[in-house]
Amino acid sequence: MRDTYDVVIIGAGHNGLTLGSYLARAGLEVLVLERRHEEGGGLCTEEVTLPGFLHNIHANYHTFVDLAPPVTDLDVRGHGVEYVRPDVQMASIYPDGTALTIHSDLDKTQASIARFSERDADTFGRLHSEAHGYIDLLLGTLMYQPPMSVKELTKALAAFGVEDRSEFLSVKLRRETINQFLDQHFENDKVKAHLAFHGAVCAYTNDVAGLAIGYPLLIGKIDNWHLCVGGSHRLAHALWRDLAQNGGTLVTCAEVDRILVDGGRAVGVRLGDGTEIAARRAVASTVSVEQTFLEFLDSSATSEEFAHKVKTDVVHKDWTLFSVHLALSELPEYDAAEFDPDVNRAWVVNLGHDSLESLNADWATIRAGGLPEPKPNAAVNSLYDPTDAPDGCATGLLRQFAPFALADGGEGAWERAGRWYGQHCLDAWRRYAPNLSDDKVLDWAVDTPLDITRKLVNMPHGDWMMGEVSLANMLDTRPLPELGQYRTPVEGLYMAGSTQHPHGYITFGPAYNALQVMADDLGVEKWWREI
Repeated sequence: MRDTYDVVIIGAGHNGLTLGSYLARAGLEVLVLERRHEEGGGLCTEEVTLPGFLHNIHANYHTFVDLAPPVTDLDVRGHGVEYVRPDVQMASIYPDGTALTIHSDLDKTQASIARFSERDADTFGRLHSEAHGYIDLLLGTLMYQPPMSVKELTKALAAFGVEDRSEFLSVKLRRETINQFLDQHFENDKVKAHLAFHGAVCAYTNDVAGLAIGYPLLIGKIDNWHLCVGGSHRLAHALWRDLAQNGGTLVTCAEVDRILVDGGRAVGVRLGDGTEIAARRAVASTVSVEQTFLEFLDSSATSEEFAHKVKTDVVHKDWTLFSVHLALSELPEYDAAEFDPDVNRAWVVNLGHDSLESLNADWATIRAGGLPEPKPNAAVNSLYDPTDAPDGCATGLLRQFAPFALADGGEGAWERAGRWYGQHCLDAWRRYAPNLSDDKVLDWAVDTPLDITRKLVNMPHGDWMMGEVSLANMLDTRPLPELGQYRTPVEGLYMAGSTQHPHGYITFGPAYNALQVMADDLGVEKWWREI
């Protein structure tokens, strides 16, 4: 590590590494700093149960493979990353023993939906096809360019003739919930529950007004879930290799203490051990807004009004994730396989929600700080990745929506409630897959909302999306209007992480979009083709 670079990037999650690689390929001297002992952020894969069982602690589902420009631009596969697109993508198993399955083959998906409603199967086919027909518009407008306002988005949709030609896309969606969208277009409760649960897994809560605006995009990629073979951390390794091979530098165990400002401009950083590193051209932060502006900057670097906005106006999700990681001696066998044998090959299985009302009731419980009766989704990566567990065994993951702070005891209550709630989640799974008896579960570990924040401090309140997903916190207002275009009130300081549009998940979007802004400001030649 030298004492001067062109650009210093704080945080080596996939956004920090992506931004670093692009800039390094453009010929800039780039340093990426990471407080933890390894790169990747949410791309962490660890043996938290038994040796040989690989568990993706956070990022498990990679849905933008081959849609995100960096996957091609940075030659992710050339760096050794292998993806599998499961042929049975997901399933919902209902309390009455019936099941709905989503396949990579649209005809099979429609056949499954038709068992509940032929009309809904036909509607789904039209919606899915239309979403794919507008995928370039949706990706280019909503994902991979610096964000426009909702008003500008409305004009863009009109310019593409969406209002005239589309059955499903409409500007009125910016006022609707996903529930309203589903009630308008679908008739069967179980079908609607599955589609709403899919939205929720993607952090689009089904009862929040305005989120229908992005819902067609979610349907367009409902069958594009990919599994990173060997664990999600393989992607982090690939991005690090690309950074290194193009002259960039990554330093781990390097906790930033201060962003250095001179004359109103960010000029470098100081580490916890006192080391100062100069940035000739820019500093980019991919960590939380609170860390960046309330911890890393002196109060004099921004106005009191802006600091107050960070404290009061940055909004986080009102729910988070509780996870159970399991080492299994055999694969789950679902009773619902008698109804649809494909559920035993489904990568992700949603358990128990059979109506929108069921989901709505759980949100109400969670927002009150309560723990709903578990209806988790279960993922068994070993079905499609034999490398993640010893021969004859399997790695399992249960994810349950939960509050960050419990009404009885606050966030610290997870210390005593974690193992207890994990057992309840496991019991819920066993009601649908009774073969998973105690002797088949070799070991299990929980990852509570409190654990999320402790491990990854840039996820306040266990907020794995690093900001609420809502119409008020979307596009050019995410996370604040002053930060919506990746620039900040401090000249030369940029925000490039999941706090920004288009938000969290493994989309590469925040880094890619910040890159466009930085390249314009710094006069960097764009060697990549903009989407």
